[in-house]
Amino acid sequence: MLRAFFNLQKLSHLRDLGIEVIELDVESTESIRAAAETVNSFTGGRLDFLINNSGSGYNATVLDTDVQQARKMFDVNVFGLLEVTQAFAPQIIAAKGQIINIGSLAGVIPVPYQGLYNASKAAIHSLSDTLRVEMAPFGVKVVTGGVRTNFSRNTPAYHFPEDSLYNTARDILEPVMAGRSTDMFHTTPEEFAKGRPAAESAFPGS
Repeated sequence: MLRAFFNLQKLSHLRDLGIEVIELDVESTESIRAAAETVNSFTGGRLDFLINNSGSGYNATVLDTDVQQARKMFDVNVFGLLEVTQAFAPQIIAAKGQIINIGSLAGVIPVPYQGLYNASKAAIHSLSDTLRVEMAPFGVKVVTGGVRTNFSRNTPAYHFPEDSLYNTARDILEPVMAGRSTDMFHTTPEEFAKGRPAAESAFPGS
């Protein structure tokens, strides 16, 4: 089963440094709006950077895809990103800031056995390309890229259904479906924070 979760305790070290930590659940419209209002009160209505990094994974062949799980993943990966962007747009526009959408190489090339995840990331790239044009008149820059994180390690292991057409090759395919094959192509968080362009150059239109 897919679940979106967050653990504010993981950010306690930031609190210790005097950095404000705000809860934001991308599956909750109320949580998104509340977070935007809180940030607005801190910044006086301006936000220089919005990084849409939340994401949910789902490994399965297209034929074995559980539609309900795929829909839930799209709620996190696509519609959650959309709602967050809409909620924070006034602050980004006021600052002539930058929106950074974390995509994936899977949104550009057809990585097997995770077709619906690929589709969700392709949707992010497409939305970002359109948003880039629509936000340009307001002086807002929109970029996409892939950053190496623990995302793949945190994705639940996948096991083929007993009636799957691919079940006879499960011993070979299930390790591949751990989702770590593209990590080597992603920019590290340290490189991204320093402003190196590798994450952007990996994808067309970034």
